[in-house]
Amino acid sequence: MTTQRDRSDSRPMSALREMFLSRPLPELPGVRDVITASWQRALDHQVDAEDPDPVFIADRDEESLLVRSATPVLANLSAELTSHPVASLLSDADGLVVRRFSTDRNLTSGLDRISLAPGYSYAEESVGTNGIGTALECQKSVLVSGFEHFNSSLTDFECAGAPITHPIRGHLVGVLDLTSWADIPGPLLLTLARTTAKQIADALLASTGARELSLFREYLASCQRGSGAILAVNEDVIMVNSHAEELYDVTDRAALISHTADVAGSTKPVTVLADLPSGVVARLEYRPVYSGSTLAGGVFRVKNHAASRRTACRADLQLPGVVGTSPVWRQLCAVADASFVEGNWLALSGERGTGKAAVAQAVARRHGRRPVLLDCAAVDDHGAWVSALADEVTRGNPPVILRHADTLTGERVERLTDLFTSWQGAPPEQAPAWVAVTLSEGPHSADVQGWLMPFFAHTVEVPPLRHRIEDLHRLVPNLLGRHSNTLTASDGCLRQLMRLPWTGNVRQLDQVLVEISRRRRTGTIEVGDLPAECRTFTRRQLTKLETIERDAIVRSLSANRGNKELAAADLGMSRATIYRKIRAFGIVPEQF
Repeated sequence: MTTQRDRSDSRPMSALREMFLSRPLPELPGVRDVITASWQRALDHQVDAEDPDPVFIADRDEESLLVRSATPVLANLSAELTSHPVASLLSDADGLVVRRFSTDRNLTSGLDRISLAPGYSYAEESVGTNGIGTALECQKSVLVSGFEHFNSSLTDFECAGAPITHPIRGHLVGVLDLTSWADIPGPLLLTLARTTAKQIADALLASTGARELSLFREYLASCQRGSGAILAVNEDVIMVNSHAEELYDVTDRAALISHTADVAGSTKPVTVLADLPSGVVARLEYRPVYSGSTLAGGVFRVKNHAASRRTACRADLQLPGVVGTSPVWRQLCAVADASFVEGNWLALSGERGTGKAAVAQAVARRHGRRPVLLDCAAVDDHGAWVSALADEVTRGNPPVILRHADTLTGERVERLTDLFTSWQGAPPEQAPAWVAVTLSEGPHSADVQGWLMPFFAHTVEVPPLRHRIEDLHRLVPNLLGRHSNTLTASDGCLRQLMRLPWTGNVRQLDQVLVEISRRRRTGTIEVGDLPAECRTFTRRQLTKLETIERDAIVRSLSANRGNKELAAADLGMSRATIYRKIRAFGIVPEQF
Protein backbone atom coordinates (compact mmCIF):
# COMPACT_ATOMS: atom_id res chain seq x y z
CA MET A 1 0.00 0.00 0.00
CA THR A 2 1.26 3.45 -0.88
CA THR A 3 1.21 5.76 2.12
CA GLN A 4 2.78 9.02 3.15
CA ARG A 5 6.27 8.42 4.50
CA ASP A 6 7.49 10.23 7.58
CA ARG A 7 9.57 13.16 6.37
CA SER A 8 11.90 15.35 8.38
CA ASP A 9 10.20 18.50 7.11
CA SER A 10 6.74 17.24 8.10
CA ARG A 11 7.44 17.32 11.83
CA PRO A 12 8.29 21.04 11.97
CA MET A 13 5.19 21.89 9.95
CA SER A 14 3.04 19.75 12.24
CA ALA A 15 4.51 21.56 15.24
CA LEU A 16 3.94 24.94 13.60
CA ARG A 17 0.34 23.98 12.86
CA GLU A 18 -0.25 23.01 16.50
CA MET A 19 1.40 26.25 17.61
CA PHE A 20 -0.96 28.25 15.39
CA LEU A 21 -4.03 26.39 16.61
CA SER A 22 -3.10 27.07 20.23
CA ARG A 23 -2.14 30.69 19.62
CA PRO A 24 -3.12 32.10 16.21
CA LEU A 25 -0.63 34.59 14.77
CA PRO A 26 -0.97 36.62 11.55
CA GLU A 27 2.59 35.65 10.61
CA LEU A 28 4.40 32.48 11.59
CA PRO A 29 8.05 31.95 10.58
CA GLY A 30 8.37 28.79 8.52
CA VAL A 31 4.80 28.90 7.20
CA ARG A 32 3.91 30.49 3.88
CA ASP A 33 1.69 33.56 4.04
CA VAL A 34 -0.95 31.94 1.84
CA ILE A 35 -1.23 29.08 4.35
CA THR A 36 -1.40 31.22 7.52
CA ALA A 37 -4.05 33.42 5.89
CA SER A 38 -6.06 30.31 5.04
CA TRP A 39 -5.65 28.91 8.55
CA GLN A 40 -6.99 32.19 9.94
CA ARG A 41 -10.02 32.03 7.64
CA ALA A 42 -10.67 28.48 8.82
CA LEU A 43 -10.62 29.67 12.44
CA ASP A 44 -12.98 32.50 11.55
CA HIS A 45 -15.35 29.94 10.00
CA GLN A 46 -14.91 27.72 13.10
CA VAL A 47 -13.91 24.74 10.95
CA ASP A 48 -13.20 21.55 12.89
CA ALA A 49 -9.42 20.99 12.99
CA GLU A 50 -9.62 17.22 13.46
CA ASP A 51 -12.49 15.59 11.57
CA PRO A 52 -13.56 16.80 8.12
CA ASP A 53 -17.28 17.22 7.73
CA PRO A 54 -17.79 18.57 4.19
CA VAL A 55 -21.30 19.51 3.16
CA PHE A 56 -22.98 17.08 0.77
CA ILE A 57 -25.22 18.54 -1.94
CA ALA A 58 -27.21 16.01 -3.94
CA ASP A 59 -28.46 18.29 -6.72
CA ARG A 60 -25.11 19.17 -8.29
CA ASP A 61 -25.09 20.12 -11.96
CA GLU A 62 -23.38 17.27 -13.79
CA GLU A 63 -24.34 18.50 -17.25
CA SER A 64 -22.85 21.99 -17.10
CA LEU A 65 -20.63 23.30 -19.86
CA LEU A 66 -17.65 23.11 -17.48
CA VAL A 67 -18.24 19.42 -16.74
CA ARG A 68 -18.82 18.54 -20.38
CA SER A 69 -15.68 20.39 -21.47
CA ALA A 70 -13.44 19.07 -18.69
CA THR A 71 -14.44 15.40 -18.73
CA PRO A 72 -12.48 14.39 -21.87
CA VAL A 73 -9.41 16.30 -20.63
CA LEU A 74 -9.54 14.60 -17.23
CA ALA A 75 -10.17 11.18 -18.79
CA ASN A 76 -7.04 11.57 -20.95
CA LEU A 77 -5.00 12.74 -17.96
CA SER A 78 -6.22 9.79 -15.88
CA ALA A 79 -5.14 7.40 -18.64
CA GLU A 80 -1.66 8.95 -18.69
CA LEU A 81 -1.36 8.68 -14.88
CA THR A 82 -2.49 5.06 -14.62
CA SER A 83 0.73 3.97 -12.94
CA HIS A 84 0.85 6.96 -10.58
CA PRO A 85 -1.17 7.55 -7.36
CA VAL A 86 -2.65 10.86 -8.51
CA ALA A 87 -6.36 11.73 -8.56
CA SER A 88 -7.78 14.54 -10.67
CA LEU A 89 -10.83 16.38 -9.33
CA LEU A 90 -13.04 19.10 -10.76
CA SER A 91 -15.03 21.52 -8.62
CA ASP A 92 -17.46 24.27 -9.52
CA ALA A 93 -17.04 27.91 -8.52
CA ASP A 94 -18.47 27.18 -5.05
CA GLY A 95 -15.98 24.40 -4.27
CA LEU A 96 -18.47 21.58 -4.90
CA VAL A 97 -16.70 18.53 -6.34
CA VAL A 98 -18.46 17.48 -9.55
CA ARG A 99 -15.97 15.01 -11.09
CA ARG A 100 -13.23 12.69 -9.81
CA PHE A 101 -10.83 10.44 -11.73
CA SER A 102 -8.56 8.07 -9.81
CA THR A 103 -7.02 4.77 -10.97
CA ASP A 104 -5.08 3.99 -7.77
CA ARG A 105 -7.25 1.85 -5.50
CA ASN A 106 -5.49 2.82 -2.26
CA LEU A 107 -5.63 6.52 -3.07
CA THR A 108 -9.31 6.26 -3.99
CA SER A 109 -10.01 4.58 -0.65
CA GLY A 110 -8.13 7.34 1.16
CA LEU A 111 -10.12 10.04 -0.66
CA ASP A 112 -13.38 8.32 0.22
CA ARG A 113 -12.42 8.38 3.91
CA ILE A 114 -12.16 12.18 3.83
CA SER A 115 -15.20 12.56 1.51
CA LEU A 116 -13.15 14.16 -1.26
CA ALA A 117 -15.66 12.91 -3.80
CA PRO A 118 -18.41 14.21 -6.13
CA GLY A 119 -21.22 15.93 -4.27
CA TYR A 120 -19.09 17.16 -1.36
CA SER A 121 -18.03 20.76 -0.83
CA TYR A 122 -14.34 21.44 -0.29
CA ALA A 123 -14.78 25.17 0.13
CA GLU A 124 -12.62 26.58 2.93
CA GLU A 125 -15.59 27.28 5.18
CA SER A 126 -16.40 23.58 4.99
CA VAL A 127 -13.02 21.86 5.57
CA GLY A 128 -10.41 24.60 5.90
CA THR A 129 -7.16 24.87 3.97
CA ASN A 130 -7.04 22.61 0.87
CA GLY A 131 -6.19 22.79 -2.82
CA ILE A 132 -9.76 23.47 -3.97
CA GLY A 133 -11.03 25.88 -1.34
CA THR A 134 -7.82 27.88 -0.98
CA ALA A 135 -7.42 28.23 -4.75
CA LEU A 136 -10.97 29.61 -4.86
CA GLU A 137 -10.25 32.08 -2.05
CA CYS A 138 -6.95 33.28 -3.54
CA GLN A 139 -8.06 32.92 -7.16
CA LYS A 140 -4.62 31.60 -8.05
CA SER A 141 -2.83 28.25 -8.16
CA VAL A 142 -2.01 26.84 -4.73
CA LEU A 143 -0.07 23.84 -3.45
CA VAL A 144 -1.11 22.51 -0.02
CA SER A 145 1.09 19.76 1.39
CA GLY A 146 0.76 17.52 4.46
CA PHE A 147 0.37 19.52 7.66
CA GLU A 148 -0.28 22.71 5.73
CA HIS A 149 -3.86 21.40 5.66
CA PHE A 150 -5.91 22.88 8.46
CA ASN A 151 -7.73 19.63 9.11
CA SER A 152 -5.53 16.86 10.53
CA SER A 153 -7.38 14.17 8.56
CA LEU A 154 -6.10 15.71 5.33
CA THR A 155 -2.43 15.76 6.31
CA ASP A 156 -1.62 12.48 4.54
CA PHE A 157 -2.32 14.20 1.23
CA GLU A 158 -0.82 16.79 -1.03
CA CYS A 159 -3.08 18.75 -3.36
CA ALA A 160 -2.48 21.27 -6.10
CA GLY A 161 -5.40 23.49 -7.11
CA ALA A 162 -5.52 25.65 -10.23
CA PRO A 163 -8.43 28.00 -10.98
CA ILE A 164 -10.34 27.67 -14.26
CA THR A 165 -11.65 30.93 -15.73
CA HIS A 166 -14.29 31.39 -18.39
CA PRO A 167 -12.42 32.10 -21.65
CA ILE A 168 -14.88 34.80 -22.76
CA ARG A 169 -16.39 36.38 -19.67
CA GLY A 170 -13.27 35.98 -17.52
CA HIS A 171 -14.99 34.94 -14.30
CA LEU A 172 -13.97 31.96 -12.17
CA VAL A 173 -15.95 28.83 -13.13
CA GLY A 174 -14.18 26.13 -11.11
CA VAL A 175 -10.95 24.55 -9.89
CA LEU A 176 -8.85 21.67 -11.22
CA ASP A 177 -7.30 19.83 -8.28
CA LEU A 178 -4.64 17.09 -8.39
CA THR A 179 -4.34 15.14 -5.15
CA SER A 180 -1.80 12.52 -4.17
CA TRP A 181 0.02 11.28 -1.09
CA ALA A 182 2.12 13.88 0.68
CA ASP A 183 5.45 12.44 -0.51
CA ILE A 184 4.80 13.13 -4.22
CA PRO A 185 6.99 15.99 -5.56
CA GLY A 186 4.78 19.04 -5.13
CA PRO A 187 6.14 21.45 -7.75
CA LEU A 188 5.56 18.87 -10.49
CA LEU A 189 1.99 18.35 -9.25
CA LEU A 190 1.34 22.09 -9.29
CA THR A 191 2.79 22.47 -12.79
CA LEU A 192 0.63 19.63 -14.06
CA ALA A 193 -2.45 21.18 -12.41
CA ARG A 194 -1.85 24.54 -14.10
CA THR A 195 -1.33 22.87 -17.48
CA THR A 196 -4.50 20.81 -17.13
CA ALA A 197 -6.56 23.83 -16.04
CA LYS A 198 -5.37 25.65 -19.17
CA GLN A 199 -6.43 22.67 -21.30
CA ILE A 200 -9.89 22.75 -19.71
CA ALA A 201 -10.15 26.50 -20.38
CA ASP A 202 -9.22 25.84 -24.03
CA ALA A 203 -11.87 23.10 -24.20
CA LEU A 204 -14.38 25.57 -22.72
CA LEU A 205 -13.49 28.08 -25.41
CA ALA A 206 -13.91 25.45 -28.14
CA SER A 207 -17.26 24.33 -26.67
CA THR A 208 -18.42 27.91 -26.17
CA GLY A 209 -17.32 28.88 -29.66
CA ALA A 210 -19.05 25.89 -31.26
CA ARG A 211 -22.19 26.50 -29.26
CA GLU A 212 -22.34 30.23 -30.02
CA LEU A 213 -21.55 29.54 -33.68
CA SER A 214 -24.47 27.11 -33.94
CA LEU A 215 -26.76 29.64 -32.28
CA PHE A 216 -25.50 32.46 -34.51
CA ARG A 217 -26.03 30.41 -37.68
CA GLU A 218 -29.60 29.59 -36.69
CA TYR A 219 -30.18 33.24 -35.76
CA LEU A 220 -28.98 34.37 -39.20
CA ALA A 221 -31.08 31.70 -40.91
CA SER A 222 -34.17 32.82 -38.97
CA CYS A 223 -33.54 36.44 -39.92
CA GLN A 224 -33.22 35.49 -43.58
CA ARG A 225 -36.37 33.36 -43.61
CA GLY A 226 -38.62 36.36 -43.10
CA SER A 227 -38.97 39.84 -41.72
CA GLY A 228 -39.92 40.30 -38.12
CA ALA A 229 -38.40 40.42 -34.66
CA ILE A 230 -35.89 37.68 -33.86
CA LEU A 231 -34.09 37.03 -30.57
CA ALA A 232 -31.40 34.41 -29.97
CA VAL A 233 -30.58 33.64 -26.35
CA ASN A 234 -28.43 31.42 -24.15
CA GLU A 235 -26.80 31.98 -20.76
CA ASP A 236 -23.88 33.90 -22.32
CA VAL A 237 -25.30 35.93 -25.21
CA ILE A 238 -28.42 37.72 -26.38
CA MET A 239 -28.84 38.62 -30.06
CA VAL A 240 -31.59 40.99 -31.23
CA ASN A 241 -32.14 41.86 -34.87
CA SER A 242 -32.82 45.34 -36.28
CA HIS A 243 -36.53 44.58 -36.80
CA ALA A 244 -36.93 43.97 -33.07
CA GLU A 245 -35.24 47.30 -32.35
CA GLU A 246 -37.57 49.07 -34.78
CA LEU A 247 -40.77 47.39 -33.57
CA TYR A 248 -40.17 47.54 -29.79
CA ASP A 249 -38.74 50.29 -27.65
CA VAL A 250 -36.08 49.63 -25.04
CA THR A 251 -38.64 48.95 -22.28
CA ASP A 252 -40.52 46.42 -24.40
CA ARG A 253 -37.27 44.75 -25.46
CA ALA A 254 -36.25 44.39 -21.81
CA ALA A 255 -39.62 42.79 -21.07
CA LEU A 256 -39.22 40.40 -24.02
CA ILE A 257 -35.80 39.33 -22.80
CA SER A 258 -37.21 38.82 -19.31
CA HIS A 259 -39.87 36.48 -20.71
CA THR A 260 -37.29 34.49 -22.67
CA ALA A 261 -35.61 33.59 -19.37
CA ASP A 262 -38.64 31.50 -18.38
CA VAL A 263 -38.40 29.44 -21.59
CA ALA A 264 -34.72 29.36 -22.61
CA GLY A 265 -33.19 26.01 -21.78
CA SER A 266 -36.24 24.01 -22.82
CA THR A 267 -35.44 21.10 -25.11
CA LYS A 268 -38.79 21.36 -26.91
CA PRO A 269 -40.45 24.16 -28.91
CA VAL A 270 -42.63 26.41 -26.76
CA THR A 271 -44.96 29.33 -27.48
CA VAL A 272 -45.72 31.95 -24.82
CA LEU A 273 -47.63 35.24 -24.72
CA ALA A 274 -46.07 38.32 -23.15
CA ASP A 275 -47.86 41.50 -22.08
CA LEU A 276 -45.41 44.31 -22.84
CA PRO A 277 -45.27 47.67 -21.06
CA SER A 278 -46.39 49.45 -24.25
CA GLY A 279 -49.69 47.55 -24.27
CA VAL A 280 -48.74 45.12 -27.02
CA VAL A 281 -49.38 41.44 -26.40
CA ALA A 282 -46.46 39.63 -28.04
CA ARG A 283 -46.32 36.00 -29.11
CA LEU A 284 -42.89 34.39 -28.59
CA GLU A 285 -42.29 31.22 -30.57
CA TYR A 286 -39.25 29.42 -29.14
CA ARG A 287 -37.20 26.81 -30.96
CA PRO A 288 -34.20 25.10 -29.30
CA VAL A 289 -30.85 25.08 -31.12
CA TYR A 290 -28.28 22.32 -30.72
CA SER A 291 -24.54 22.07 -31.28
CA GLY A 292 -24.25 18.36 -31.88
CA SER A 293 -26.10 16.82 -28.94
CA THR A 294 -25.55 19.88 -26.71
CA LEU A 295 -28.24 22.52 -26.29
CA ALA A 296 -26.70 25.75 -27.63
CA GLY A 297 -29.59 28.06 -26.77
CA GLY A 298 -32.80 29.04 -28.48
CA VAL A 299 -34.21 31.32 -31.14
CA PHE A 300 -37.40 33.31 -30.54
CA ARG A 301 -39.57 34.64 -33.34
CA VAL A 302 -41.71 37.47 -31.92
CA LYS A 303 -45.08 38.47 -33.37
CA ASN A 304 -47.74 40.86 -32.14
CA HIS A 305 -50.57 38.72 -30.83
CA ALA A 306 -52.86 41.69 -30.18
CA ALA A 307 -52.79 45.26 -31.41
CA SER A 308 -51.28 47.96 -29.28
CA ARG A 309 -53.67 49.61 -26.90
CA ARG A 310 -51.50 52.67 -26.29
CA THR A 311 -54.25 55.17 -27.05
CA ALA A 312 -56.78 53.48 -24.78
CA CYS A 313 -54.45 52.89 -21.85
CA ARG A 314 -53.08 55.24 -19.24
CA ALA A 315 -49.69 53.96 -18.13
CA ASP A 316 -49.80 56.17 -15.01
CA LEU A 317 -53.14 54.77 -13.81
CA GLN A 318 -53.31 53.77 -10.12
CA LEU A 319 -55.99 51.33 -9.04
CA PRO A 320 -57.30 51.48 -5.45
CA GLY A 321 -55.98 48.83 -3.09
CA VAL A 322 -53.21 47.48 -5.35
CA VAL A 323 -49.75 49.00 -5.72
CA GLY A 324 -46.82 48.84 -8.07
CA THR A 325 -44.75 51.13 -10.27
CA SER A 326 -43.01 48.64 -12.55
CA PRO A 327 -43.88 49.10 -16.25
CA VAL A 328 -45.42 45.65 -16.55
CA TRP A 329 -47.68 46.26 -13.53
CA ARG A 330 -48.77 49.74 -14.67
CA GLN A 331 -49.63 48.37 -18.09
CA LEU A 332 -51.64 45.53 -16.59
CA CYS A 333 -53.71 47.98 -14.54
CA ALA A 334 -54.24 50.23 -17.55
CA VAL A 335 -55.39 47.39 -19.80
CA ALA A 336 -57.73 45.99 -17.13
CA ASP A 337 -59.28 49.41 -16.54
CA ALA A 338 -59.66 50.05 -20.27
CA SER A 339 -61.60 46.81 -20.65
CA PHE A 340 -64.13 48.07 -18.08
CA VAL A 341 -64.45 51.47 -19.76
CA GLU A 342 -64.88 49.90 -23.21
CA GLY A 343 -67.36 47.29 -21.95
CA ASN A 344 -65.13 44.34 -22.88
CA TRP A 345 -65.18 41.29 -20.64
CA LEU A 346 -61.74 40.37 -19.30
CA ALA A 347 -59.89 37.14 -18.49
CA LEU A 348 -56.96 37.45 -16.08
CA SER A 349 -54.48 34.57 -16.14
CA GLY A 350 -51.31 33.85 -14.18
CA GLU A 351 -49.69 31.91 -11.40
CA ARG A 352 -51.46 31.34 -8.08
CA GLY A 353 -51.16 34.21 -5.64
CA THR A 354 -50.31 36.94 -8.16
CA GLY A 355 -53.42 39.03 -7.33
CA LYS A 356 -55.68 38.37 -10.32
CA ALA A 357 -58.92 38.78 -8.39
CA ALA A 358 -57.48 41.79 -6.52
CA VAL A 359 -56.86 43.60 -9.81
CA ALA A 360 -60.41 42.91 -11.02
CA GLN A 361 -61.89 44.13 -7.74
CA ALA A 362 -59.71 47.26 -7.85
CA VAL A 363 -61.01 48.08 -11.34
CA ALA A 364 -64.62 47.80 -10.15
CA ARG A 365 -63.94 49.97 -7.08
CA ARG A 366 -62.27 52.63 -9.20
CA HIS A 367 -65.56 53.04 -11.07
CA GLY A 368 -67.62 53.14 -7.89
CA ARG A 369 -69.10 49.69 -8.29
CA ARG A 370 -69.25 46.89 -5.74
CA PRO A 371 -68.65 43.61 -7.57
CA VAL A 372 -70.13 40.18 -7.02
CA LEU A 373 -67.13 37.96 -6.25
CA LEU A 374 -67.62 34.19 -6.54
CA ASP A 375 -65.22 31.23 -6.46
CA CYS A 376 -66.13 28.62 -9.09
CA ALA A 377 -63.94 26.00 -7.41
CA ALA A 378 -65.95 26.22 -4.17
CA VAL A 379 -69.40 25.66 -5.68
CA ASP A 380 -71.17 22.31 -5.26
CA ASP A 381 -74.66 22.90 -6.68
CA HIS A 382 -73.92 24.73 -9.92
CA GLY A 383 -77.56 24.79 -11.04
CA ALA A 384 -78.66 26.73 -7.95
CA TRP A 385 -75.50 28.84 -8.07
CA VAL A 386 -76.07 29.99 -11.65
CA SER A 387 -79.70 30.83 -10.88
CA ALA A 388 -78.73 32.84 -7.79
CA LEU A 389 -76.09 34.71 -9.79
CA ALA A 390 -78.64 35.58 -12.49
CA ASP A 391 -81.08 36.90 -9.86
CA GLU A 392 -78.42 39.03 -8.18
CA VAL A 393 -77.41 40.63 -11.47
CA THR A 394 -80.98 41.64 -12.29
CA ARG A 395 -81.21 43.50 -8.96
CA GLY A 396 -78.62 46.15 -9.82
CA ASN A 397 -76.37 45.00 -12.68
CA PRO A 398 -73.15 44.84 -10.58
CA PRO A 399 -69.80 43.79 -12.06
CA VAL A 400 -69.24 40.04 -11.77
CA ILE A 401 -65.85 38.53 -10.93
CA LEU A 402 -65.51 34.75 -11.10
CA ARG A 403 -62.39 33.19 -9.60
CA HIS A 404 -60.94 29.89 -10.85
CA ALA A 405 -63.31 29.80 -13.82
CA ASP A 406 -61.05 27.25 -15.52
CA THR A 407 -61.99 24.63 -12.89
CA LEU A 408 -65.45 24.31 -14.49
CA THR A 409 -66.00 21.33 -16.77
CA GLY A 410 -68.77 19.64 -18.72
CA GLU A 411 -72.33 20.59 -17.83
CA ARG A 412 -71.20 23.19 -15.28
CA VAL A 413 -69.30 25.29 -17.81
CA GLU A 414 -72.18 24.93 -20.29
CA ARG A 415 -74.67 26.30 -17.71
CA LEU A 416 -72.43 29.27 -17.05
CA THR A 417 -71.96 30.03 -20.74
CA ASP A 418 -75.74 29.82 -21.26
CA LEU A 419 -76.04 32.56 -18.64
CA PHE A 420 -73.30 34.55 -20.40
CA THR A 421 -75.22 34.28 -23.67
CA SER A 422 -78.40 35.57 -22.05
CA TRP A 423 -76.50 38.51 -20.53
CA GLN A 424 -75.00 39.53 -23.85
CA GLY A 425 -78.47 39.61 -25.44
CA ALA A 426 -80.18 41.38 -22.51
CA PRO A 427 -80.81 45.12 -21.98
CA PRO A 428 -77.98 46.86 -20.02
CA GLU A 429 -80.01 47.09 -16.82
CA GLN A 430 -80.50 43.29 -16.80
CA ALA A 431 -76.86 42.38 -17.44
CA PRO A 432 -73.73 42.85 -15.33
CA ALA A 433 -71.80 46.08 -15.80
CA TRP A 434 -68.68 44.00 -16.48
CA VAL A 435 -67.50 40.39 -16.25
CA ALA A 436 -63.99 39.29 -15.32
CA VAL A 437 -62.73 35.76 -14.74
CA THR A 438 -59.46 34.50 -13.31
CA LEU A 439 -57.63 31.54 -14.78
CA SER A 440 -54.57 29.50 -13.95
CA GLU A 441 -51.54 29.50 -16.24
CA GLY A 442 -52.95 26.72 -18.39
CA PRO A 443 -53.15 24.79 -20.53
CA HIS A 444 -56.90 24.85 -20.09
CA SER A 445 -59.39 22.09 -20.80
CA ALA A 446 -61.19 21.76 -24.11
CA ASP A 447 -64.46 22.76 -22.36
CA VAL A 448 -62.94 26.03 -21.13
CA GLN A 449 -61.33 26.78 -24.47
CA GLY A 450 -64.41 25.92 -26.50
CA TRP A 451 -67.23 27.19 -24.28
CA LEU A 452 -65.87 29.86 -21.95
CA MET A 453 -63.04 31.73 -23.68
CA PRO A 454 -65.00 32.97 -26.75
CA PHE A 455 -66.85 35.39 -24.44
CA PHE A 456 -63.65 37.24 -23.52
CA ALA A 457 -62.06 39.65 -25.93
CA HIS A 458 -58.83 39.92 -23.97
CA THR A 459 -56.76 37.58 -21.81
CA VAL A 460 -54.20 39.48 -19.78
CA GLU A 461 -51.41 37.85 -17.81
CA VAL A 462 -50.86 39.07 -14.26
CA PRO A 463 -47.06 38.95 -13.85
CA PRO A 464 -45.48 36.83 -11.11
CA LEU A 465 -43.87 38.78 -8.31
CA ARG A 466 -40.36 37.80 -9.44
CA HIS A 467 -40.99 39.67 -12.72
CA ARG A 468 -41.79 42.91 -10.87
CA ILE A 469 -39.58 42.53 -7.84
CA GLU A 470 -38.92 46.29 -7.72
CA ASP A 471 -42.55 46.72 -6.63
CA LEU A 472 -41.67 45.33 -3.18
CA HIS A 473 -40.64 48.85 -2.14
CA ARG A 474 -44.33 49.82 -2.24
CA LEU A 475 -45.95 46.45 -1.86
CA VAL A 476 -44.40 45.63 1.54
CA PRO A 477 -45.57 48.88 3.25
CA ASN A 478 -49.01 48.47 1.65
CA LEU A 479 -49.43 44.90 2.91
CA LEU A 480 -48.00 45.77 6.33
CA GLY A 481 -50.55 48.57 6.64
CA ARG A 482 -53.34 46.01 6.45
CA HIS A 483 -52.03 44.20 9.53
CA SER A 484 -50.29 46.89 11.58
CA ASN A 485 -50.07 50.68 11.50
CA THR A 486 -46.92 50.74 13.62
CA LEU A 487 -44.60 48.42 11.69
CA THR A 488 -42.08 49.38 9.01
CA ALA A 489 -39.45 47.37 7.12
CA SER A 490 -35.78 48.35 7.17
CA ASP A 491 -33.77 48.79 3.98
CA GLY A 492 -31.83 45.63 4.81
CA CYS A 493 -35.06 43.70 5.24
CA LEU A 494 -36.36 44.91 1.87
CA ARG A 495 -33.09 43.98 0.17
CA GLN A 496 -33.33 40.49 1.62
CA LEU A 497 -36.95 40.10 0.52
CA MET A 498 -36.02 41.21 -3.00
CA ARG A 499 -33.44 38.43 -3.22
CA LEU A 500 -36.05 35.69 -2.84
CA PRO A 501 -37.86 33.89 -5.70
CA TRP A 502 -41.39 34.21 -4.22
CA THR A 503 -42.83 31.13 -5.86
CA GLY A 504 -46.08 31.80 -4.00
CA ASN A 505 -46.10 35.40 -5.26
CA VAL A 506 -47.94 38.20 -3.41
CA ARG A 507 -49.95 35.73 -1.34
CA GLN A 508 -46.75 34.20 0.04
CA LEU A 509 -45.32 37.65 0.81
CA ASP A 510 -48.51 38.62 2.62
CA GLN A 511 -48.41 35.42 4.70
CA VAL A 512 -44.83 36.21 5.71
CA LEU A 513 -45.80 39.73 6.80
CA VAL A 514 -48.83 38.40 8.72
CA GLU A 515 -46.56 36.01 10.61
CA ILE A 516 -44.15 38.83 11.47
CA SER A 517 -46.93 41.19 12.62
CA ARG A 518 -48.23 38.53 15.02
CA ARG A 519 -44.83 38.30 16.69
CA ARG A 520 -43.86 41.97 16.52
CA ARG A 521 -46.37 44.75 17.13
CA THR A 522 -44.33 47.93 16.64
CA GLY A 523 -40.98 49.19 15.39
CA THR A 524 -38.82 48.34 12.40
CA ILE A 525 -38.62 44.86 10.90
CA GLU A 526 -35.02 43.77 10.50
CA VAL A 527 -33.64 40.75 8.66
CA GLY A 528 -33.48 38.88 11.96
CA ASP A 529 -37.26 39.22 12.32
CA LEU A 530 -37.94 37.35 9.08
CA PRO A 531 -39.08 33.72 9.29
CA ALA A 532 -36.62 30.96 8.42
CA GLU A 533 -37.90 30.55 4.86
CA CYS A 534 -36.82 34.14 4.11
CA ARG A 535 -33.31 33.84 5.52
CA THR A 536 -32.08 30.89 3.50
CA PHE A 537 -31.04 30.20 -0.07
CA THR A 538 -31.28 26.64 -1.36
CA ARG A 539 -31.51 25.26 -4.88
CA ARG A 540 -33.85 22.40 -3.99
CA GLN A 541 -37.18 21.83 -2.27
CA LEU A 542 -36.63 20.74 1.33
CA THR A 543 -38.48 17.77 2.77
CA LYS A 544 -40.86 18.33 5.70
CA LEU A 545 -38.27 16.95 8.12
CA GLU A 546 -35.53 19.15 6.65
CA THR A 547 -37.79 22.18 6.91
CA ILE A 548 -38.39 21.50 10.62
CA GLU A 549 -34.65 21.04 11.17
CA ARG A 550 -33.80 24.20 9.23
CA ASP A 551 -36.30 26.30 11.20
CA ALA A 552 -34.92 24.93 14.50
CA ILE A 553 -31.39 25.95 13.51
CA VAL A 554 -32.52 29.40 12.43
CA ARG A 555 -34.42 29.95 15.69
CA SER A 556 -31.43 28.79 17.75
CA LEU A 557 -29.01 31.00 15.83
CA SER A 558 -31.35 33.93 16.29
CA ALA A 559 -31.69 33.27 20.04
CA ASN A 560 -27.89 33.05 20.37
CA ARG A 561 -27.23 36.10 18.18
CA GLY A 562 -25.54 34.08 15.48
CA ASN A 563 -23.15 32.18 17.80
CA LYS A 564 -22.88 28.78 16.14
CA GLU A 565 -21.26 27.02 19.10
CA LEU A 566 -24.05 28.04 21.47
CA ALA A 567 -26.70 27.20 18.86
CA ALA A 568 -25.16 23.76 18.32
CA ALA A 569 -25.09 23.14 22.08
CA ASP A 570 -28.74 24.14 22.42
CA LEU A 571 -29.69 21.76 19.64
CA GLY A 572 -27.55 18.91 20.91
CA MET A 573 -25.39 18.67 17.80
CA SER A 574 -21.68 19.05 17.17
CA ARG A 575 -20.14 22.24 15.85
CA ALA A 576 -19.14 20.44 12.65
CA THR A 577 -22.71 19.23 12.13
CA ILE A 578 -24.28 22.65 12.52
CA TYR A 579 -21.76 24.11 10.06
CA ARG A 580 -22.60 21.40 7.55
CA LYS A 581 -26.34 21.94 7.94
CA ILE A 582 -26.02 25.74 7.77
CA ARG A 583 -24.37 25.37 4.39
CA ALA A 584 -26.67 22.59 3.17
CA PHE A 585 -29.81 24.59 4.05
CA GLY A 586 -28.39 27.85 2.66
CA ILE A 587 -28.72 29.69 5.98
CA VAL A 588 -26.95 33.07 5.99
CA PRO A 589 -25.34 33.43 9.46
CA GLU A 590 -24.48 37.12 9.00
CA GLN A 591 -28.20 37.95 9.20
CA PHE A 592 -28.52 37.06 12.88
